Amino acid sequence: MKLAIDLDGVLADASEIWIPIFQKKFNIQILKNQINSWNFWEQFGLQYNDFEEVFDEAWADWQNVKETENNISEKIIQLRNFGQVDLVTARNKKTMGFVNKWLEYKKIQLDNVIVVDANESKAILDYNIFLDDSPIQVKQIAHSKKIALVYNQPWNREIKENNNIIRVKNLFDVILFVRKFVEDFK
Repeated sequence: MKLAIDLDGVLADASEIWIPIFQKKFNIQILKNQINSWNFWEQFGLQYNDFEEVFDEAWADWQNVKETENNISEKIIQLRNFGQVDLVTARNKKTMGFVNKWLEYKKIQLDNVIVVDANESKAILDYNIFLDDSPIQVKQIAHSKKIALVYNQPWNREIKENNNIIRVKNLFDVILFVRKFVEDFK
C-alpha cells in the first residue's frame, strides 16, 4: 500500500499566520471558514502569485505553523504500519527547508517527501490512495480511477463523494479506511 499525504490543509494549518498577512497586505477581511473555493483569491482580483507570496511568508514562521489535528505524528506511525506513507506537496520549493524543519519539530516521520509543481496533477504518481484537501487534485485523482480521500476543509465543501472520493474528517478516519483497504486487498 502506498499513501500520498498532502501538507497544507491536511497535516499543517498555517491559516492563523497567513490570513492576518493576507488581510494586512491586501486590506481584505476574511476568515478561514469563509473560504469557499480553492482559488478564493481570484474573487478579490488577485493572482496565484499574490497568494503564494503570502503563504511563503507564513511558512518562514514555521515554528508557529499548527498541525491540523492533535497527535499527527502518532497517527502517521499507525498509517506507516500498513505501508509506505509519503508527503506529496505542491509547496513552493523555496519553503521546503521550513517544511522539513517543521516536520522534524513536530516529529512527523514519513517515508519520502515529494514536491510537485503547483500545476501538476498528483494523479500521475504511483500511489494507491491520496489524501488531499484540494478539490482540483481530488477530482483529477478520482478521474484517473484512483482513490482520493478528501480532507474536510471549507474550500472543498462542494466535493461530492463517489466510489473514488471519500470524505474524511481526520486522520483517524484515514487509518480506518486504510486498514479496510489493506484487509480487502489481501
